[in-house]
Amino acid sequence: MLELGQIDRAEDTPPYRQIAYILRRAIASDQLRPGDQLPSEAKLIAHFGVARMTVRQAIQELRSEGLVVSEHGRGVFVRSMPPIRERWPQEPGLPAGADMPDFNRWGDAAPLILHSETLRTRMYILDGDIREVESVGDPAVVNSIVRNLAGVALAQADVLGGLAMRLRTDLLAADQVADVLDAFEAARRTSAEACRAWQAAAKALRQSFPANSDPSTVHTQDAPSQRVDD
Repeated sequence: MLELGQIDRAEDTPPYRQIAYILRRAIASDQLRPGDQLPSEAKLIAHFGVARMTVRQAIQELRSEGLVVSEHGRGVFVRSMPPIRERWPQEPGLPAGADMPDFNRWGDAAPLILHSETLRTRMYILDGDIREVESVGDPAVVNSIVRNLAGVALAQADVLGGLAMRLRTDLLAADQVADVLDAFEAARRTSAEACRAWQAAAKALRQSFPANSDPSTVHTQDAPSQRVDD
């Protein structure tokens, strides 16, 4: 039997957030399992003693997190969430398919997780292998790589921070926590490779242009100054 408890009206937290938290914990503890239907709006209204809009706000919060889905005419159900390894391609070089990470659930971290899972030791930039950056002979190609890598590296802190904010164990079952931590580590490795590739590209640029050439045509100012350690 589902045990939901009650909200605390003395708390500063809005009632809809408290209801969302209670339902979230029920999902994390397997009181509500994937595919299970949540109590109806009417039942939640009666149980918590709140307005219909409050219940709808709580459900919308869970929906935005990717925890539940609404089926027209049927109700709201706990979303079936296969492990990350089953959702995303694993082998290096595989193209990004339609089954991409859920942006609602992972936010800004989703693109970097996708890169980590599909590319591993490759950076999906101009279809180039990062190990070949030093041998690039065309300065235009090198410039493009530098600009792309600069964007990846500069966004690194925000992206990883976005993922870290979502590593809340009270939202995930134990096996899902392990998958998310694996993805986080893969994201860190990918960022480190991005910086190493940028360093190699910068070296290639220095070799490609004379010392007295106009640096404004090289665009090295777009490169990140931060260093990422393995």
